[in-house]
Amino acid sequence: MVIRLALSGLAAIFAIGAWLIAAPFVLRYQPAGAPWTGAARMDVAVGAILALAGFTGFFAALAGQVRGLYTEADRRTSGEAVVAAE
Repeated sequence: MVIRLALSGLAAIFAIGAWLIAAPFVLRYQPAGAPWTGAARMDVAVGAILALAGFTGFFAALAGQVRGLYTEADRRTSGEAVVAAE
């Protein structure tokens, strides 16, 4: 349950970062062909940092879960081998 909540939070961080990257263009406060405004630069920079952090954290947590599943499966199979050998 906790891992699902953590993964959801990391996915939300990624989504917020993606929105911040897209917002200057979607909301049209960065005119097409004009030099970038300070607000647009800041939104894209912060959005990129958040998106990267969310993406990295999501897959790191997911990899940790997969590692735990492999460890548990290995423990079960080695335990069965010992029982079968007795």
